[in-house]
Amino acid sequence: MKNATIACLLVGLAATVAFAEVPTLPFDQVERGMRGQGRTVFSGTEISTFEVEILGKLPDIGPDQNLILARCSGGPLEHTGVLAGMSGSPVTIDGKLVGAVAYAWGFSKDAIAGITPIAEMLRLTGLDGDATRGAAAVRPDLSQLGRITATVDFGAFFERQLESLVGGSGAPAPVALPLSVAGFGVGGLARVAPTLERAGMIPMQSGRGGAAGAPAPPLEPGSAVGLQLVRGDVELTATGTVTWVEQDGVLAFGHPLFGLGSVDLPLTAAEVQALLPSLNQSARIATSLEQVGALREDRATGVFGRLGAEPSLIPVRLQMTTARGDEHTYSFDVADDPQLAPLLLYVTLNGVLASKERASGNATVRLRPGSVIKMHDRDDVELDNLFAGPQASMYGTGLPAYVLYLLMNNSWDRPEIAGINLMLDYDDTTRTGRVRRIALDRYRARPGDTVAATIALSPYRGPDQFLTQSFRIPDETRPGTLEILIGGAVRINRSEEQEERVMPRDLGHLIRLINRLRRNDRVYIVATREDSGVLLQGQRLPNLPPSVNRVLSRPKSRGNVLGVSRRAVVEETIPTDFSIEGWASVQLEVEPR
Repeated sequence: MKNATIACLLVGLAATVAFAEVPTLPFDQVERGMRGQGRTVFSGTEISTFEVEILGKLPDIGPDQNLILARCSGGPLEHTGVLAGMSGSPVTIDGKLVGAVAYAWGFSKDAIAGITPIAEMLRLTGLDGDATRGAAAVRPDLSQLGRITATVDFGAFFERQLESLVGGSGAPAPVALPLSVAGFGVGGLARVAPTLERAGMIPMQSGRGGAAGAPAPPLEPGSAVGLQLVRGDVELTATGTVTWVEQDGVLAFGHPLFGLGSVDLPLTAAEVQALLPSLNQSARIATSLEQVGALREDRATGVFGRLGAEPSLIPVRLQMTTARGDEHTYSFDVADDPQLAPLLLYVTLNGVLASKERASGNATVRLRPGSVIKMHDRDDVELDNLFAGPQASMYGTGLPAYVLYLLMNNSWDRPEIAGINLMLDYDDTTRTGRVRRIALDRYRARPGDTVAATIALSPYRGPDQFLTQSFRIPDETRPGTLEILIGGAVRINRSEEQEERVMPRDLGHLIRLINRLRRNDRVYIVATREDSGVLLQGQRLPNLPPSVNRVLSRPKSRGNVLGVSRRAVVEETIPTDFSIEGWASVQLEVEPR
């Protein structure tokens, strides 16, 4: 058995070396009417051939980009047309490599393909990706940081991010990539499929291939290949075809995955399980096999990877308790890429949640304490919060992904994400509580006095509750009127919109601000008074003399200066089991000592 395995490896290695030495046919020597052969996988891991007839050429479709038009035939292609998953299938004429099948036309009656010339793909072999250069197309807006826990539409945000990945449309279009999805089940796939389709992919129900320990045959031109975006208990793997193998370098696809430039993704072998004919876009249903290397470049003319290389990934652990009390634990890794990682985390969490619970309707989602993004050499980023109502699932899955986006795309340092731990409880009832009124045990007090507040809270479909909390008036409080505001995080944050425009100074400051975000499951008691101070580069300077205030607030004095007309002198919190809505206010007169 051992000798047979060695013999297979030697045969695969011989085929790889032989193909690497195949001469190429330049674009300007390709002529209409030429005939050749293509290589791809229609079933399992066995490479098959198909016939190719050159129909014409499209020079200069882009800067230094050309396209060869061809009709493909043979095997199942008469029935399926060009298959999603054939991207990268190498085409040779008279023993010379012409390029890779990369483009197709939807609803075409014939298997007409666009071929990317091999010379354009070979330019990628001169690049050796440095994924640390990667960054999102749009920097995060931190001006509304204090409101992200309840007012950001995470679904719309990540859809915009996907649109920035895909870019414009046109014809011809790259042959769509089948995206093998495992671990979600039917319900989870239905929930995330529209999002994945916006990324130009065809989500296909699949099984976990690599986890089963299936051996991977040596990659050679025509082999099925996978690029894993998520791996583990949940898998998202884009599959295509190998165009070129030489030593430890692999070229595939003939068009971009996303066009991200330098990337770092697991590169796997793949096995085709079945073909799915379609009037619009036929596709291969495939599963991933074991990892064989890492993708390093994602460019306009294809993707390039290194065999034997190890990719950098972000480990995620999700502990979920369902409405029935069932506990489930998922462990998976997502691509360590500032643009992909937040998107993939959002999609994966939505898919897992929808596989166990309903995808719409009122619910309550709690991220319990211990839900954190762990950082190397920095404080953990805390994510615990509670969301209730029709958008609870969107907020519960969107908040961790959005905070990850803020961290990975900050303006100061490239963060090292050690891992993400999420502890999520789902309840199919709505746990909200509305603040109705407040009463104080006194409405006149002196500095140093303790005042007791009683808050009436009305839970959704439940009897009123009365919460009590005492607060102490600071000794340095000057005589005058204190405005006592009681409410949830959303209402209190809205009353402090001026402070929300203060920008973090560095990554450490950003982490501290995130960890100080108010939680939705707490009643806040905030006492404010008039103030003549400013916020200078994130630091409060209260009670300034008018002359100093004017100098600091003068235009072009120093950056990040904000005048503050009111200042909080007291803030107390009351933990609850509800997402707090509504508010109430009352005035308290502070008398001289």
